[in-house]
Amino acid sequence: MTRATATSRDLRAGCFTCHGSEAQWHGGNVQGIAARHHDLTGHATWCDVYMSVRYGTHTPDNRQIDIEDAIGASAAPEGQHP
Repeated sequence: MTRATATSRDLRAGCFTCHGSEAQWHGGNVQGIAARHHDLTGHATWCDVYMSVRYGTHTPDNRQIDIEDAIGASAAPEGQHP
């Protein structure tokens, strides 16, 4: 069975001493940057990794193509459509 799958990661890191809990580094190598900053300065650093996994694909709802058409259809007398 083939299943559509998408995975994404968002990584951010920072130094509590230099910037508190605000991220100063973003991207795939931030864990190494945070570790290296700690090694060089002795500062306490942090790294957060957020991972998202999605299964399947979203299929659009074709029942309503245009909002104006939907409004016109709901305002028309019963049995008549613009």
